[in-house]
Amino acid sequence: MPDVIVPKGGVTNLSALIEAMFAKLRSYWTQAESYQKFLYSVGTFLLLSAVFHTGVLIVTGGSLEGDISWRKPILFGEAFGLTCLSVAWIMTFLPKRPVSGWLLAATLSMANFGEVLWVAMQQWRGVPSHFNNSTPFDAAAFTAAGILIFFTGIVIVVVTLATFLSLKVNRSLAWAIRISMVLLFIAQAFGVLIIANGGSTFGEEGAMKIPHALSLHAPQVLPVLAWLLLFTNCSESRRTRIVIVGAGGYMVLIAVSAFQTFNGLAPFKLDPAVGMLLGIGVIMLGAAYMSTLVALRRTLTQGAHG
Repeated sequence: MPDVIVPKGGVTNLSALIEAMFAKLRSYWTQAESYQKFLYSVGTFLLLSAVFHTGVLIVTGGSLEGDISWRKPILFGEAFGLTCLSVAWIMTFLPKRPVSGWLLAATLSMANFGEVLWVAMQQWRGVPSHFNNSTPFDAAAFTAAGILIFFTGIVIVVVTLATFLSLKVNRSLAWAIRISMVLLFIAQAFGVLIIANGGSTFGEEGAMKIPHALSLHAPQVLPVLAWLLLFTNCSESRRTRIVIVGAGGYMVLIAVSAFQTFNGLAPFKLDPAVGMLLGIGVIMLGAAYMSTLVALRRTLTQGAHG
């Protein structure tokens, strides 16, 4: 994989840079293995289901709160859809093994599809999805969802281990992928704790869904940062430093949210020391993205004068 993903001679304007980015995105599809394309397709379908349920929410004027809410199929479609897309993309940089690839992709896609289907079905039935044992059918559906998420966790563990053992990619992107996959695994652990706790509220006001959500979206936040840096003229060592700063900031955000949760405190009910730590995390992540944008602009300027 080249250190810089830009056309020969560089890019001279924003349109050329955007075109190069879209060309690279298209190449991920055209060069993908069949099992990756299957996972990409399922992930896209789940995202479309989130868009559809957003439309239903707008049309019906439903609530975003409560056990029966269109918020659930929206969030589940978005989260599981992005997870499928992210894992399919990460497989680009792992050895091409059709049998194991299909096993992992099919397991993850079907498990995630089943989770979203379960949440959507219960919402359309007008009954809660989680912790609903009011009828034998609802109890069986909740149990089945737990089994499906177990298989999702297995795939995440396997892919995470593979990224440490056989990932073929630049050091900066490797850092982003590996850290984000570890955080995705931690997100599954937070999910298990939510189930074990009997809900997402820990203590008086602890919101377990906050560290869960932050960890869950690490495979988008960190690899996107590293991927954008590949379109700059920064050295690989500088790109790696920026990624590490961004990852460090993101992990601080997760740590602070977890601290608040397990102390039974609301997300922003912060004492001064914890508030300062949260600010440091935000600054680190923001600085990493800002440095990337500055580097992209510098690359455009150098291309225009080159």
